[in-house]
Amino acid sequence: MPDAAYATFIEDCRQERAHLFGLIEALEGNTISPGSRISIPDPLVAATGATLVAFQQTVTQLNALIDAYDANPNA
Repeated sequence: MPDAAYATFIEDCRQERAHLFGLIEALEGNTISPGSRISIPDPLVAATGATLVAFQQTVTQLNALIDAYDANPNA
């Protein structure tokens, strides 16, 4: 049986991944909600790009952690 605390942690990771997906989509599409465009000032474009890359790297790490747990929750 999987450890309950670790299972809770993995569920938190799943939820955080979902939030990051939403942020990534917002940054990529420059939208906060459907039909509501955001404007990123030129000085922040590079920082926004770096943030997007960091979010994507975090999602990749979360995917690996979640996949490993799903493959063997008792490990």
